Amino acid sequence: MNSSIIIVLFLAISALGYVVKNDSRPELKWPKKYAFEASKMSLTAGWNEDIKVWRTNNRSRVDYNDGAVKSFTISSKKRIKKLKFGVRYQIHPITTEEEENKMICGKIFGTVFHRITLETVLPKSLEDFEFIGFDTLREGNYSKFYYQEIDDTTDSRKTLIAKYDEDIKVWIPIRFEVIEYNTWQENLNTHVIWDYHNFKTDFDEDVFDTTKYGCDANAVTHTMEDENITKDLLFMDSENNQHVDHCFETFKRKYDREYVDDQEHAMRRSIFQENMRLIITRNRQNLGYKLSVNKFADRTPAEMERHRGLIRRSKNDVGTDPFPYTKTQVKEIADILPKNFDLRIEGLITPVHDQEDCGSCWTFGTTSAVEGALARSNGGRLLRLSNQALIDCAWGFGAAGCDGGSDTAAYKWMMKYGMPTEEEYGTYQNKDGFCRIDNMTDIYQIRGFTDVTPFSVEALKVALVNHGPLSVSIDATKSLKLYSGGIFYDETCDPTDLNHEVTLVGYGEKDGETYWIVKNSWGTNWGIDGYFHITVRDNNCGIATEPSYPVF
Repeated sequence: MNSSIIIVLFLAISALGYVVKNDSRPELKWPKKYAFEASKMSLTAGWNEDIKVWRTNNRSRVDYNDGAVKSFTISSKKRIKKLKFGVRYQIHPITTEEEENKMICGKIFGTVFHRITLETVLPKSLEDFEFIGFDTLREGNYSKFYYQEIDDTTDSRKTLIAKYDEDIKVWIPIRFEVIEYNTWQENLNTHVIWDYHNFKTDFDEDVFDTTKYGCDANAVTHTMEDENITKDLLFMDSENNQHVDHCFETFKRKYDREYVDDQEHAMRRSIFQENMRLIITRNRQNLGYKLSVNKFADRTPAEMERHRGLIRRSKNDVGTDPFPYTKTQVKEIADILPKNFDLRIEGLITPVHDQEDCGSCWTFGTTSAVEGALARSNGGRLLRLSNQALIDCAWGFGAAGCDGGSDTAAYKWMMKYGMPTEEEYGTYQNKDGFCRIDNMTDIYQIRGFTDVTPFSVEALKVALVNHGPLSVSIDATKSLKLYSGGIFYDETCDPTDLNHEVTLVGYGEKDGETYWIVKNSWGTNWGIDGYFHITVRDNNCGIATEPSYPVF
């Protein structure tokens, strides 16, 4: 073949995105112009998000939450001084006493120290990904790529599934999964899955017009700010007063703490210093989990009681329906269960809430279990049920509202009255209220509840997979309140002193250690976005002592 023809063919192939390798696989790269829709699921945070994206060489737009929030970015334009380092506009709704859902536009200009770059929901640095085979996701046969990056603090593992469209000669993303571990803290930082749909390479660029959203000269201009919070106490000395004062002042600013007088301030500082000692000591021991300064770092033991609230059920207070598996059946089923299981992926878990300073954990642990069981029974429709109804109405069954209650009190009340939705009954109020159950029109009544065989990891796994989520009781210790990540194991836990009700949503395995995935009710700014991982060993903190689930 003529050498000039070979050169022409090589250039033509390169223009189509191919690279001359041992195979004819096209080079993995995204087109210069594209738009798509995506769903983003955070397994660590327990939420889903719908996203729309438009992007060209120098402009991007990302719509979040069905367009409630819109983000426009223009990359650097050297000819326009104020756009030299880029600009970003964000449009979002605000509701005041005077106006409802008024769209507000804010903007921020890049600086030489902080340049504004285009937003993307697609993975970057595609040259780092390696082809590892094929995947049959969505009944297709797609290419699968993998990339792992490890530095001093992070172990990041990324998996990309994509297909090459021969008609338009571009790669189309199908799914992108990121699992990121903090190697110093030894915890799972992030587990996020993006699913992509309706990918296209042509669209009307009028979508980038920001003026229709009020992004003109009247847009609010923000400045670049960098928050520096001392959280993990690395290099800190709890006996050094300057270190303690610095960390305490940072903590007060972050959590907006104001104390009544100098005496309370000194008391809170003393508690904070004691927690600093605990955090630093525990973290130095390399226990497989880490503690950090969080919103509980200045709380007294009495105040922490209000962040729990479980009243132990009596020994004779047992489930209405027996556990439907013999020991032999449990063993047989457990042998074929997957090593990792997470009900958040199944769509059976509602977002994490914060019980604040109402001792209502007993309502959150049981309500989450009922929400999952209801979704299983109605074809996967997940409803948010009202914790407040239990707080207000279950007093006659052994509960005491914000002063505590038990799982059996909650279940028995639900058997008689059923659970209303949060939408109809009302949202969580962090205090006792008037019972309004007689006025509800949409009620979900359980038939009974089942106690899982106690102290059995296998029985707990079988129940979780087939009937979960599960309501479980634990001993929430001083260390747990400061938990930030990793597989929790506290030798000071007392499995007979159960004081906190939580929800078991899954289990996993890391470096040979099996752990439970647990949903807490202390808000998403605690633990791993509101969750914690605890070892299955030794029934730590009593998690396998009184597991139960509702029956419809």
